[in-house]
Amino acid sequence: MTVGERIKRIRTFRHMTMDEFGAALGFEGKSMSVRVAQYESGTRVPKKDMIHEMARILNCNYKALDNYNNGAAEDILETLFWLEDSSPINLFDLQPIPKSMKSKESSKSSNSQKNEMPIAYSDFDEDNFNSYGTPIAVTFDYGLLNEFLMEWYVKKNELKTGVITPEEYFEWKITWPQK
Repeated sequence: MTVGERIKRIRTFRHMTMDEFGAALGFEGKSMSVRVAQYESGTRVPKKDMIHEMARILNCNYKALDNYNNGAAEDILETLFWLEDSSPINLFDLQPIPKSMKSKESSKSSNSQKNEMPIAYSDFDEDNFNSYGTPIAVTFDYGLLNEFLMEWYVKKNELKTGVITPEEYFEWKITWPQK
């Protein structure tokens, strides 16, 4: 999702018109909505100070609006948050399988490859799985990113179980990490 698309998504989530947003940014007259439309369409890219001002007005973390690189844990999770808007992302709690089960499982089938290992999901719901094919897990040897993913997993479960609304979930994502 582009910076402009994210600006528009959060602006509309905040129930602000282009004129209201433009006025709050300090634009006057016709330029209020024209400048906002330019940012949202991508014909104009906001500079850092403008991104920070937009984030302040929209009451969100500036990273929800900013271009970012994919090296920092926060940036990786921010990328995943926006990918989720266009395609469902499933998070699973993977449980380690005891060594005794791994050896029994691998000796069951003579056709199994040496590198294949059974995976246990503690909360996999096949009827509500939003994807094609067999689930694939990605793990990171990056402690901070794993902590962030666990925090996201907890929020997604709160959404799934009705503890929070879709609006509260989106609010959490655009203000994450909490100040």
